[in-house]
Amino acid sequence: MVNSNRATALSLFAGIGGFEVGMSKCGFSFLKTLEWDENCCETLNHNRRLTGSTEDNIKPIDITKMLPQDFWNSDVDYIVGGPPCQSFSAAGRRAGGVAGTSDIRGTLFGDYCQYVNHFKPKAFVFENVRGILSSKKGEDFKIICAAFEEVDYRLFWRILNAADFGVSQLRERVFLVGIRNDINIEFRFPRPTHGPDSIEKRPYITPFETLEDIYDENEVVPPYGGKYGHLLPDIPCGENYRFYTEEMGHPEPLFAWRSKFSNFLYKMDPNEVCRTIIAYQGRYDGPFHWKNRKCTVDELKRLQGFPTDFIIPFSNGEGIKQVGNSVCPPIAYRIGQALRYQLEGLVEYEVPLIDPEQKLSFDKRKGAVARKSRAKKANKYSDIKQMNLFDMEETDSCEYPEFNKTGAVTGIDVKWIFKNGELEITLGSISNGMPTTKIDLTFFGNVTSSIKKITAKAFCSFSDGIEVQYLWTEIHRGICEITSYDSLMPLYGHFTEPYPKFEINFDTHSSSPAMQYQRLALKDSLLNKVQPYSVIGNDTDTVENLLKAMRDFGFDVRTSYTNKTIPEYYFRICYPFTMPADLKTNIAWAEAK
Repeated sequence: MVNSNRATALSLFAGIGGFEVGMSKCGFSFLKTLEWDENCCETLNHNRRLTGSTEDNIKPIDITKMLPQDFWNSDVDYIVGGPPCQSFSAAGRRAGGVAGTSDIRGTLFGDYCQYVNHFKPKAFVFENVRGILSSKKGEDFKIICAAFEEVDYRLFWRILNAADFGVSQLRERVFLVGIRNDINIEFRFPRPTHGPDSIEKRPYITPFETLEDIYDENEVVPPYGGKYGHLLPDIPCGENYRFYTEEMGHPEPLFAWRSKFSNFLYKMDPNEVCRTIIAYQGRYDGPFHWKNRKCTVDELKRLQGFPTDFIIPFSNGEGIKQVGNSVCPPIAYRIGQALRYQLEGLVEYEVPLIDPEQKLSFDKRKGAVARKSRAKKANKYSDIKQMNLFDMEETDSCEYPEFNKTGAVTGIDVKWIFKNGELEITLGSISNGMPTTKIDLTFFGNVTSSIKKITAKAFCSFSDGIEVQYLWTEIHRGICEITSYDSLMPLYGHFTEPYPKFEINFDTHSSSPAMQYQRLALKDSLLNKVQPYSVIGNDTDTVENLLKAMRDFGFDVRTSYTNKTIPEYYFRICYPFTMPADLKTNIAWAEAK
C-alpha cells in the first residue's frame, strides 16, 4: 500500500508540468509552481489534478524578479526544474554557436541555485539537454556544478533516454540530482524499465502502440502542400530528407548529405521509436506521421509520455512548443520513486537502481544507428523497390543537353554557355578586355553527372563591387536550372557541418569593399567558426561596421546583433557565397538590434 505521507516540493521553470505529472504519482505535492510563460500557466491550471499542485491559480512569474522568500514562506522537501535549454541545445549551436552561460537563458541556473540555497531542500533535480555537458568544452557544466556544491550539495548526474522509461521517443537529457550534504547517501538513478538495460529486457514501446487507440487506419489525408510536401509519400518510414541525396542512391538528388537538420522531412516509423520531438517546428520539420501529415498536438503529447487526459488547450505551434519543451513524465516518475526510496526509506517506492559504474546502452545504439545509416549509403537502396520516381526512362541521358542563353542583370548583358558539363557565365562585354573578377567552381561527386565546373567572369566593375553579388546570383541560377538542386546551399551543406561538393577559386583586379568581403568569406580560418572580432582587427567599431556591411551586401554574417546565442564581439560567416534575394527568406535571420 502506498504511504499517505506526501513529500512537499517546489517546481521552478515548470513549463507544462512534466516533472509534476510524473512525480505526483509517487506522492509529491507541489506547493508552489514558478513559470513565466502565460500560456504554459494556462495549461498548468487545466491540469492541477494531474500535477499534484495545491495552488488555486498559477500565474506567470519571472524568477529573475522574484526573491525566494517572496515566492514561498515555508520549508520544502524537494525542488525540481529545468531552466531553458536553448543555450546548450543542438539547435542553439547551429543558430550561431554555443553561448552557454554567456546567454541570459544559460545563467538562469544561478537563480535556480539561489532558490536551492534559500530553501535547503533534502534534494533537488535539475534537468537539461545533453549539450550542457560539452558547452564550452565542459566549462559551463563545471561552473554549474561548482555553484551547487558551494551551497552544500553533493551532486550525481546521468544522461537518461526517455525510450528506456517507456516513452516511444529517443530523447536524451541530463538529470543532475543534488543531495544535501548532511544526508549521508550515495544517490543512484533508477534503472531503465524498457530496452536492453531493463531487468526483464522489455521491448521499447513503439509509436503505433502509443497512438493505436487514436489511430484511424482509414483516415483520408490530403497531399501535404508547399515546396517539399510532395516528397513525403516516397520517403520510407523512419527516413528523412537523406532519402533524396546522391549518397542514398537517388538518381535525381535534391539535397546534399548533412545539409539539413535530421528532423527535416523526417517521417516516423510506426514500429520504431521516434526521434526527439522539438519545440519549434518549421513547415517541413518532423516527426511526420506515417500517413504523410503533421502529427497532431494530442499525438505529440502521447509520444512525450503525457497521459491521455492531460489537457493542452492550444493547437499547432503553441501546443507543439509546449510539448517539445517539456520533461517526459515517465522519467520524472521513476526519479521521484528513487528519491523517496533512498532518502526517505519508503519501501513502497523501491525500484531497481543503476550501479554507479554501469554504462547504459543508448550510446552503443546510436553507434548501431550510424552503422545502419552508413550501410544504407553503401547499398544506395539497391535492394528496395522504389516508386516511379526511380524508374528512369531508357532514353534518359546522364548529361544535361548543351545550350547557349542570354539574359540581363540590371541592364548588364549576361551570357551562359553550357557544354561538356561546364557552364561559362559572362557578365558584361568581353570586348572590354580581361575580366575584372572571376569565380571558378569545380565540382566533385556524383553531381558531376550533370555539371563539372562553373566559370563566372565579370567584364565590368562597380565602385561597390556589386558584380560579385551578380556573379553568385547567376551561379545559384545555373545550379537551379542544370541540376535538381535549387541553389548552391544544399551542395555546400549546413554551415555548422559543411559538406561542400565544390571547390572555389576567386580572383579579382578590383579594389572595391566587396572584394574584401569575399576574401574574408573564403578564409578557412574564419568560415563556419564563431570567432572573436580580434581575428579581423582590434578596433571594435571598425570590425562591427565591416561585418554589418558584409551582411547588408548579401553574405550570411551573424553577430550578437543578429543572434543572441553568439557572444558579444564575436561573429560567424556562414557561407563562402552571397545569398540570392529569393533564398534569403529561407534563412532564419534575426532582426538586428
